[in-house]
Amino acid sequence: MSDSQITKLALAQSMKKLMEKRPMKKISVSDIVKECNLNRQTFYHHFKDKYDLVNWIFYTELIVYIKDTPMEKLQVLEKICEYFYENKEFYKNAFEERGQNSFSEYFTETMHNIMKIQLGEVFKNKKDLDFYITFYADAIRLAISKWLMEGAEIPPDKFVSLLKNTILIAAQYLSED
Repeated sequence: MSDSQITKLALAQSMKKLMEKRPMKKISVSDIVKECNLNRQTFYHHFKDKYDLVNWIFYTELIVYIKDTPMEKLQVLEKICEYFYENKEFYKNAFEERGQNSFSEYFTETMHNIMKIQLGEVFKNKKDLDFYITFYADAIRLAISKWLMEGAEIPPDKFVSLLKNTILIAAQYLSED
């Protein structure tokens, strides 16, 4: 593992530890670097801001988590929700932040790409494909963030089953017209 990777992981661990205790909006870059005994310059060498760090955490951890998951039948959605459930406090906190460069915005872009793969075949002859994909990406982000904000009371497998049924029923209906 390179020094750069080790440094990024140290910053990520600091951020995760801090977000267990307080909201993201109350965490500064100074807090993050202090937690892992680094300096601000080191932070900015690797990340443009704390939102970039949170997005990097999601991307790197999720890739490891879903690497062997087939990209069919919305199975990747199951893995994403399992991952969020295992890290629910961190992602509940991450979803609370809104605005430019926020995790919510990043996750929506990620879901857009996943939904394009997942539903592209269903809507392959639709002229408004991008509208449908964007709709599903936004709906999934909203459903997942609400699920986490409410304490993820529904187990991930049941939650994903409900999501998948909703997506597939609507997609089937739309593909018929």
